[in-house]
Amino acid sequence: MKTNTLLFALAGLVLAACSSGGGGDIPPVVSPPTSLKIDSNNAALVAKVSYQAAKDIDDVGELDGALGLVASGPSGVTKLDRAFKAAAETGNSSVSFVPIPKYTVMCAQSGEVDVSGQIADPVTPTLTAKDFFEYHFKMCDDGAGITIDGLLRTDVTRFSGDFQGERFDLGMTYKLTALQVKEGADVFTSTGNAHVDLDTLNLPFIATGINGSTITIDANTKSTTLTNYSTDLTFDGNFIPAPYTLMAAGTLESTKLTGVVSFSVNFQGVEGEYPSAGELVVEGETSGLRLVPDVNGDVTIYLDLDGDGMFGDGVIATTWVALMN
Repeated sequence: MKTNTLLFALAGLVLAACSSGGGGDIPPVVSPPTSLKIDSNNAALVAKVSYQAAKDIDDVGELDGALGLVASGPSGVTKLDRAFKAAAETGNSSVSFVPIPKYTVMCAQSGEVDVSGQIADPVTPTLTAKDFFEYHFKMCDDGAGITIDGLLRTDVTRFSGDFQGERFDLGMTYKLTALQVKEGADVFTSTGNAHVDLDTLNLPFIATGINGSTITIDANTKSTTLTNYSTDLTFDGNFIPAPYTLMAAGTLESTKLTGVVSFSVNFQGVEGEYPSAGELVVEGETSGLRLVPDVNGDVTIYLDLDGDGMFGDGVIATTWVALMN
């Protein structure tokens, strides 16, 4: 797992195979106004940071394998068995909601995780809207160099399909409170929320949808806040290499930038490669940029220096490799 996206991964927990739409019941908040004046000197950096933010939203899906809530991919195995069994010992599926008595899971190397919540049907077992799970990580060292500390709550908003057969449509909302990941000398801390839609019905075609009102990630001395963010990703594993589409949007505050920008992404590409078609549009204070990639790995950044939306005030020619390094 990439260290620069660990906290976004924590926000998502079960996103390795998700549904499109990014819908949810997290209400939006007032976004901060754009305040960064984009010009020829900072445009490349603004484009880089904005693209990375869009990817980070998508990377909200990678932590499932670490925490083991549900399958982390087509061949994954659901891992809620202990929670279901704990609840089943206190009731059965005829009860409206069965509490999960708090139990402690010892981590592979050191530390522990306290787990609690409620499940409507622990006997089948399956998930139901209004089920929830709370995880209190206490310096949990997984033995692979990653230590997790802090609070995470997941609330099921909808479920249909076969949970045990790993073919289902699932919606969940996540709340992170001072959730910290340590890996080597790197420390990542996050507070915020995300709504996740998960659809494993049409594997190996995968579509993800994620959105939230706000999430802040502190990575060592750097900090990033996304407000009213969303992403939609499709990945078609029926083909090799698999084609993908990425759409994302949000308002971005970063210590890497000197002000606030908003961004929108509509990219297409193939697995393992930078986008080869589409565009990234970033808006600053009465200014903006439009990044357009091509199939050769080149990118062209068109500048809007007066905020008229025309992007005809200058051109920067570069490559993905040069831009992102």
